[in-house]
Amino acid sequence: MLTLSELKTLILKEEEKRDLLYEHSTGNMSVFKKMCEGTFEAVETGNGREKCLIPQVAALNFLFRGQCCEFSPCLPVLYRGHLREEEIFVERMRLTVFKRLLDSHPVVEHFFRRHNFLVDVEGLAQHYGLKTSVLDLTSSLDIALFFAMCPYDRANDVYTFHDDGLSHEAILYVFNPLFDNEPCPADFGKTLLNGSIRPIGLQAFKRPGNQQGYGLHLKHGESIKAYMYRFSFNCEESKSYHRQFGAGECLWVKDELVDKAKSIAEQNVFSFDVFNEAFANYRPKGYSKSLLKRCLSDDIILRVRVPDVLFSDDEKKEIIERWNNSLGAETASHIFRKRNFEHGGVAVDEDGKERYKEIRNERDYRSLKQMEYLQTLKLIKCVEGLEGAEWKNYMGTSCSKNKVGRSFNSGWIKIPARCEAMFGEPYLKEKDWRIGQDIEAAPSPREGRELRSGKEEHEAEAGTQVVLHA
Repeated sequence: MLTLSELKTLILKEEEKRDLLYEHSTGNMSVFKKMCEGTFEAVETGNGREKCLIPQVAALNFLFRGQCCEFSPCLPVLYRGHLREEEIFVERMRLTVFKRLLDSHPVVEHFFRRHNFLVDVEGLAQHYGLKTSVLDLTSSLDIALFFAMCPYDRANDVYTFHDDGLSHEAILYVFNPLFDNEPCPADFGKTLLNGSIRPIGLQAFKRPGNQQGYGLHLKHGESIKAYMYRFSFNCEESKSYHRQFGAGECLWVKDELVDKAKSIAEQNVFSFDVFNEAFANYRPKGYSKSLLKRCLSDDIILRVRVPDVLFSDDEKKEIIERWNNSLGAETASHIFRKRNFEHGGVAVDEDGKERYKEIRNERDYRSLKQMEYLQTLKLIKCVEGLEGAEWKNYMGTSCSKNKVGRSFNSGWIKIPARCEAMFGEPYLKEKDWRIGQDIEAAPSPREGRELRSGKEEHEAEAGTQVVLHA
């Protein structure tokens, strides 16, 4: 069994195997960390103008999940304990109430929706204690290790550390985001962070962002498919991680959503309107409305009118005031974008300067599809599994039928050369985040520093803020 130190060294080694050339420099990594740590990149999902806010990391080689022990199978809370379909549906009604709560939050309505930033309802619900079909993942190894080494005291809603003088064991799961919870890559261009594994990232509430959160969405009967490490650690190491994350308070943030989410998690009385909405979105197979109503347990009550759990007018006023005074500016300063463009190569002009040829497809944001091309290059660079890890597929299920096959047999895809900002840039102005006070329309993406047009000269600035992908 690996020690904590051996595990971290091994993970670092596996990441270096997959790093592209420009990522492989210690100097580049240190500069990136200084400029981008704690920030989030707005990335187009491919669903209209929707953008997810992904934690900026130097290289997204792996996603992690830490546990104090192994559970076989490893299932989301919603599917633990052999719940009946009607019991699962009750949790879906609670999720529906939770969604309505989020919709009443002024920051969700006037900032996230306004800028087409993804609001991950189920991912948020998972982070705030509701039973969902999501398992938490993170892009931070240290955060995953905190959850593995620092036990959660449910009665007091706090994280503790081991202090018995003994050695302890824990589990670390490692996922390749390109694989989408499968033993091999998914159909390229379709599912990176848009299938079973999805980003939660920055939201109107701090928990998911502080945890650099991603979610593994599983269907009934599915479980984790990932590499797993068993490792040992001592009490001092547990205490060190507990101290590093402020006794967990840096990750397990207590905010205005906590108490309301707790009340929803315990709710047993629902309106027929909530029932109908949940049925439309989460209809259990083989159930009609009338059959489902008859199958609900006696302590679940449906009524014509049941007040939703919402933020009151006074709470909204307080939230807006706090947002406009400080939180809005702080949040906006942590949202970056990476401008990029395609080109036809680099040429040397008469002055001996290198310039990009045939500038085209200038974009203000990266897309998940563009990121998938980079992940594919990483896979080509290193196709091996993780050294010393166990492969876990608890349900023994085969690779999904929609995985691998079509794209491999349909020919090659030409990936054009592209230049993109390495560090990104914050781009939201005060008028973009301030709530109320004659809110102006969201700015054109072209406001701020402009990408130079194809008619202008584009000089290659090697080793600065651009990276050439071929």
